[in-house]
Parts: sequence; structure tokens; C-alpha cells
Amino acid sequence: MRLFVALIGVCAAIGLAAPAYGDAGGPNDGFLAALRHDGVSFSSPDRAIAAARAVCTCLADGEPGLGVIRDLEVRNPGFTMDSASQFAVLSAKYYCPQQLSKSNTK
Repeated sequence: MRLFVALIGVCAAIGLAAPAYGDAGGPNDGFLAALRHDGVSFSSPDRAIAAARAVCTCLADGEPGLGVIRDLEVRNPGFTMDSASQFAVLSAKYYCPQQLSKSNTK
């Protein structure tokens, strides 16, 4: 049940998140700042950015959101379900806003 509630929360967050356009420092700076603001820790900025881009690749390839979140959680032992969900939402917001548009049209 908890997993189901988390999935619904992620889907709602992805669907309702405003796409990030026009960040002065580009998407990388905005993404890293958003992670810090939300308390999501990462070992290095480059690895966090690479992981975020991989999230977008998975979404573009049709992997379901729950699969992406589970993959993040498994590959990053420090992530909880909540932090993996937040990371996925921020990844979509900053690197693949077209995925947000797709979820808004369904």
C-alpha cells in the first residue's frame, strides 16, 4: 500500500510540476540547486547529472515511473523511496520537460 501511495505521489508530482525553462545557469545548475534545496544528497554533481539524464532516457524508452524509481533506489543505496521519487521528478522537470507534457495530456 505504501508503494502504491508513493507511486501516485510521484505521478501527481510529475504531472503537476512546472517545466524548467530559461534557467540562467542552464538545467545543470538549476537541477543541482533543486536537489540541495529538497535535501537530496549526491556524491558528485557530474554523477547526479548523468543519473538524471539516464532517468529521462528510461522515461523516453517507455519505462514506467515506478520502474525508474526502483532502479534509482537500487543503484543508489542511500536513496529511500521518497528521495528516489524526488530525484526522478526533478530529473524530468529539468532534463526532459516533454515527459511532463506527455503526462499532462493523458
